[in-house]
Amino acid sequence: MKPTKLLVILVAAIALLSFSTSDAWAGCCQDAKKAGKACDHACCIAAAKAKKSCEKCNPKKTKTEKKEEKK
Repeated sequence: MKPTKLLVILVAAIALLSFSTSDAWAGCCQDAKKAGKACDHACCIAAAKAKKSCEKCNPKKTKTEKKEEKK
């Protein structure tokens, strides 16, 4: 492989990994809470009235995902 091609692949992989671990995947409710507001999605409002979290916007995490998040 040419060095430039290898460099491009490496940079793309690093960018992908850094994006996937960022707060971009936090969810609409967490984003609204950080802004000091309530989420305005209809599904989230209905879930909040039932004192639950919207499963559509905030899917449940598996035990392994929770462990990895704590690290």
